[in-house]
Amino acid sequence: MTFAFVAPADELQIRNLIARYAYAIDGGEKEAFASLFLEDGAWSRENPPPETQDGSGPPPAVRGRAGLMDLIETATIPRWQLKARHQMTDVLVEPGPNGNSAKVLYRALVTDWRDGPGRVAMSVNYTAACVRTDDGWKFATVSARVLPE
Repeated sequence: MTFAFVAPADELQIRNLIARYAYAIDGGEKEAFASLFLEDGAWSRENPPPETQDGSGPPPAVRGRAGLMDLIETATIPRWQLKARHQMTDVLVEPGPNGNSAKVLYRALVTDWRDGPGRVAMSVNYTAACVRTDDGWKFATVSARVLPE
């Protein structure tokens, strides 16, 4: 079995993009978060939880930088009060359809620190499409699937 790889420098930049995602979302840095995406970039959640499982989370999908900033301001900050931490792991970067794109799979273990000692709140499986721009790699799309379902 053979595997396709992106250039090591590109993979490092994409891994850095993922780390910046975690820091921006956890810190409530809406402009920084939105800047990680293309102008028309999109974020979606594949499986919004029912209300019995704290279903007051983010909307199922947003597009564009204004929508991405609103996601942080209206869904992330009020819910987590800047006391959640995304630990990104299991990053798999594969070439996209051309040399300026990549397909990315990664996971996050999200811990909740609102009530004292941290506890595992959820695990997130992410699928992303990244594009190389003049400003470096950006997310075109990010899709999140959250456990427990």
